[in-house]
Amino acid sequence: MRQWNIGILGTGGIAEKMALTLSRMPEVRLLAAAARDEERARAFAQRHDAPKAYGSYLALAQDPDIDLIYIATPNNCHREHALLCLEHGKHVLCEKPFTINESEAIEVFAKAMEKKLLVTEALWTRYMPLSLQLCELLRDGAIGEPFLMQASMSALAPLPRLKDPALGGGALLDIGVYLLTMDALVFGTEVESVSTSVIRSADGIDIQNCLSLIHPGQKLAVLSGTMLAVSDRRAYVYGSKGFLVIDNLNNPEQIEVFDEKRCSVGIYRRPGQISGMEYEVRSCLNAIKHGQTECPEMPHAETLRILRLMDSIRADWGICYPCER
Repeated sequence: MRQWNIGILGTGGIAEKMALTLSRMPEVRLLAAAARDEERARAFAQRHDAPKAYGSYLALAQDPDIDLIYIATPNNCHREHALLCLEHGKHVLCEKPFTINESEAIEVFAKAMEKKLLVTEALWTRYMPLSLQLCELLRDGAIGEPFLMQASMSALAPLPRLKDPALGGGALLDIGVYLLTMDALVFGTEVESVSTSVIRSADGIDIQNCLSLIHPGQKLAVLSGTMLAVSDRRAYVYGSKGFLVIDNLNNPEQIEVFDEKRCSVGIYRRPGQISGMEYEVRSCLNAIKHGQTECPEMPHAETLRILRLMDSIRADWGICYPCER
């Protein structure tokens, strides 16, 4: 079995999680890590037994032995770093949100097509087995016709980037992508109208929001994101013949199905996993082997659609990031 060489660009908390995941995947090897500070890159590489460490992102992109680079830098840097990696012939798995806005993503995807390289968004929910199970349950009519969904998420981690407009902070870009992804899995991608409410911080980012999306067929999703309160991280999908509950909607742990009498009739649990990040990595490797420039679980068109939707929502709120001005 071929062992693929992975590089990690950025050495923050999510990079640590990816490194630990890669260490338990026999088909890959963490070859190198890069940070703006070489000492930090070396410390990260030593912790995760990576043989190479770079004090610049350019040096990582230029390493001829790397097959795929995982980008784990702040939101406002994703476009720049994805283009850097693609320009130097590297396939890219980029953390969510893929870029700050749709126009940045279009530029990155165009470069990937030009270079005939894979680039995809690391929105891990899309790659999860239980997400596929959810789609099957709805398709098979487990709760009849779904008409209403209520879902919430919170981001309470003390991460400075979440509150910093310069870094693309705010609840919408950080957790709204998960809520909008769940909406798409349940009701599809056609949206008739969107109405929203928002509470802004003193710095001008959204710290609480509520999104109401109406889909064809009188279907409604009500999605809430907060940086102030603790959410149960659940999604409730109500149908004509029952309802279902999804636990931990960004990394689904369990789906419980209830019938018309509100009795539990089935529980579907996620299979054993390393962290859940392994699925997106394996999807990338499979796509690369088949010469694809996108992963089927996370098509470029869907990344663009959600970014376009978030652009429109932010425009209504009057929220524009410094890098967009």
